[in-house]
Amino acid sequence: MRLLKMILRVFDLITRLVCLLVLALGLYSAADTVYLYREAYDNSTLRFRNGYSHDGGFSEIQVPENAAGWLYLEGAGVDAPVMQGKDNLEYLNKNPAGEFSLSGSLFLDSRCAGDFTDPYSLIYGHHMEHHLMFGALDQYLEKDFFDSHPEGILYTGNDSYRLEIVAVAVCSAYEADVFSLSDDERVRTFIHTGAMYFRPSDMSGRILAMSTCQYPDTAARTVVFAMIREKLKGEDYEQSAFNSGCRNAGTQSAAAV
Repeated sequence: MRLLKMILRVFDLITRLVCLLVLALGLYSAADTVYLYREAYDNSTLRFRNGYSHDGGFSEIQVPENAAGWLYLEGAGVDAPVMQGKDNLEYLNKNPAGEFSLSGSLFLDSRCAGDFTDPYSLIYGHHMEHHLMFGALDQYLEKDFFDSHPEGILYTGNDSYRLEIVAVAVCSAYEADVFSLSDDERVRTFIHTGAMYFRPSDMSGRILAMSTCQYPDTAARTVVFAMIREKLKGEDYEQSAFNSGCRNAGTQSAAAV
């Protein structure tokens, strides 16, 4: 009987310890999730955005010194600096300020020219829920959204360019035509043959692709393709049809690769 009581006490102690461990893991997971999405919702980098000021007005164009540029996608909630590291791992879990962040940063492929002058440039970003970071690219998989949101702005530090969204596709992370960066003509061919939605357009000029994973445990990627169009002058930017949308996007901005 004494042995049985001792066994029951040991069992009870183990049960309590397991419950405490499960509780601790649950609290850690919840705290980690809150931290992750707080980072993704963080609008502090908007102070660097071209034309943004805290009173809702527009100030001088600025961008973080170490950023390759700034990306704004009309109506999608993407309004963030684009970084570029020495490799494609540097900004995977680092924010534009250089601090650790699970949501990372939008970043230009390290093989691309940092001023977006290559015929084909590729930007990556984490796929976050609630259309945060490049989770926002999911919206282009909806035909109505794709049709009604054809534009964006790319700011390179010296100049601003209009972006024309021309296609969206779902492909493998091993799709050489998209991810090898070897030949922009292969990209054009892929856009014509592999796109889910394609907007008939002049395909001459520089191409910008934006890629994010569909799910953490798959090789499937959502890729949005845009043509880098004409340079925007100051008055063009102020009078652009989506300028007022930039202000609104700032309140909801944020952005797995």
